[in-house]
Amino acid sequence: MKHVTGRLIVWVCLALAGFLNTPFVSAQTLPGTFDLASAEVANSEKNLRDNDGTTLTPFDQSKGSEEDVELTRRIRQSLMADKTLSMNAHNIKIVTLDGKATLRGPVETHDERRRILKMATLIVGLNNVINLLEVIQD
Repeated sequence: MKHVTGRLIVWVCLALAGFLNTPFVSAQTLPGTFDLASAEVANSEKNLRDNDGTTLTPFDQSKGSEEDVELTRRIRQSLMADKTLSMNAHNIKIVTLDGKATLRGPVETHDERRRILKMATLIVGLNNVINLLEVIQD
């Protein structure tokens, strides 16, 4: 009973906050409203890429050595110190395994992508950066 009451409270809070204001009639979204399912589909290609087992994720960092963790920390510290980088750039994924750093995520411009690559290269060395950063505009 507590579990059901807890869920009900969460749903009521979400509804009051406006997150559940999509009207439904016979399980169909009315014209002019936002379809929540379309938001999930919009990045399904990236979700498939991340779930195929070949793309490194932050969980893979645990397979690395203490030196790998230190390299990742230094790259992140370098990114955070540059206050001219966008929020997206500050939040990129960094996974270092066997001395090779993989950078993945969206950045605002090609210049930002270049600057991040340069920072990582200075820390882990030339040919030790796998650059999977995606420019979202420019």
